Amino acid sequence: VYVKFDYEKDGKIVSLEHGKKTLLGTEEFVLDPEDYITSVKVYYEKIFGTATEIITALIFKTFKGKTSQPFGLTSGRESELGGGKIVGFHGSASDAIHSLGAYRIPSTTPVPNGPTKLEAQGGRGGELWDDGGVYENVKKVYVGQGDSGVVYVKFDYEKDGKIVSLEHGKKTLLGTEEFVLDPEDYITSVKVYYEKIFGTATEIITALIFKTFKGKTSQPFGLTSGRESELGGGKIVGFHGSASDAIHSLGAYRIPSTTPVPNGPTKLEAQGGRGGELWDDGGVYENVKKVYVGQGDSGVVYVKFDYEK
Repeated sequence: VYVKFDYEKDGKIVSLEHGKKTLLGTEEFVLDPEDYITSVKVYYEKIFGTATEIITALIFKTFKGKTSQPFGLTSGRESELGGGKIVGFHGSASDAIHSLGAYRIPSTTPVPNGPTKLEAQGGRGGELWDDGGVYENVKKVYVGQGDSGVVYVKFDYEKDGKIVSLEHGKKTLLGTEEFVLDPEDYITSVKVYYEKIFGTATEIITALIFKTFKGKTSQPFGLTSGRESELGGGKIVGFHGSASDAIHSLGAYRIPSTTPVPNGPTKLEAQGGRGGELWDDGGVYENVKKVYVGQGDSGVVYVKFDYEK
């Protein structure tokens, strides 16, 4: 129904709001110092009495691993805005928030202690493996499927101008499928689906989906069933996990992106319905410091952002 964002620019806070507040008031998501938003999950659907889809819920995630509560009911279709540091928002609103998009730049956060190791998602079976976070990039991914899930993964890493290939699990006669990254692109997130299949003692990975900074998304490698987790929030430079004759879990090593932004921030398309008046806060801020979300009877009706500038 309502969102408000606190933006940061030139050391000052700029507050911009959209939609219409109700008597239900607003809920807030405050970012810690030196943290920033890396992704927003947007849920939207056509509610009885609305001419077009409206946003039903928003979930914000930060570089330091903080996740907001779901602001609203996570029903309907789901999209995600992310792949770097989010510095501004745009969208459309009437007496509800119909859509939300974002402005994204690469992160330039220093990494004094090396990459962040993101916990492996999936089951607890199999032998542990760890490729480490010592590489510059992941250039190619190979995924092999079996009767019930993902059984094999291989990664081509780049280090000192050379390719290092590491594989895990067990190939089958079904062979492998590949996801090749374009030059100067890199993986920013991996969706991991996993569940306990008949005949398996613990959960195994049923599907993987890779996304890149330049907006490329892999096909789903496997069936997107069971529980879903996401590894992301920066540039992924290595993987770890566990495997037997199947891949039981997958984790990652993440660093902030240092990709130059010669042409300013990337404008990510608004997700949601096509109703309401368009609004655009622009991508001219240094950071988003605080988010306010107001809900109505059927969805998000108000947003406010505190930007730093």
